[in-house]
Amino acid sequence: MQTKLLKGRTPLYLVLLLLVIAVMLYLRTHSGGEVSRPPTAGRDYPEIRREGTLRLLTAYTEGGVHAEGGELTGAVYTLAKKLQERSGLRVEVILENSWERALQLLSDGGADLVVRPMASTADVDTTRFLLFGQQTSGPLFLVQRRADSTTLVKRQIELAGRMITLPKGSPFHLFIEHLSEEIGDSIHLDVDTLYQAEQLAMRVASGKIAYTVCTHDEAKLFGKAFPELDCSIPLSYSFRTAWLLRHTSLALRDSLSVWMAR
Repeated sequence: MQTKLLKGRTPLYLVLLLLVIAVMLYLRTHSGGEVSRPPTAGRDYPEIRREGTLRLLTAYTEGGVHAEGGELTGAVYTLAKKLQERSGLRVEVILENSWERALQLLSDGGADLVVRPMASTADVDTTRFLLFGQQTSGPLFLVQRRADSTTLVKRQIELAGRMITLPKGSPFHLFIEHLSEEIGDSIHLDVDTLYQAEQLAMRVASGKIAYTVCTHDEAKLFGKAFPELDCSIPLSYSFRTAWLLRHTSLALRDSLSVWMAR
């Protein structure tokens, strides 16, 4: 009796098993609209050309990104449009504030070019990454609260013994260390693991932290957006910046050089 019952249920079990397998395959290929084939760390121009998509990565607050008319715009989107026109590729912009996550995505092939401002004097793992598009930028500026007479500094030397907050992964700590040596006294550094440059500027404006550091372009932006801030004290004359590629992306580097030179 039990044998007959099991035999009778066997087709039902097979149907259920096939349904489960079908659902698993569907979820694997359709979840989140993602491509079922994952990116690989060995991605270079031939792989990018076959897929038809080049991925740029920047941070929301460091790539000139802002909302306008309900859409994101800014320097990185201008760059993406330029590269799309000149390469014939679809250029996708990925926003990622975490520096560690950005490097991991680049290393794993989830992104092809990190276009966040990055000082080329910082430690770069040359076994994993290549510097691209090196250029000289304007000086770095101190961000401080204008109305707070207890913390307002007018000369670099007045930063002795004070605390400057920087985002985690910021290359600017090297400049603060050099400045500390120049003034002959310690400048303390606090690393914020949650916020990037614009959010830290907002925290300075609200009095939650005393100081942070910004680039020349950010100083102009913050000065307009936050009247409470003073961004007039330069901390350096200039610094070199560069973007990052995987060290295996030599063909992509050559292609980018051609597209950017047109």
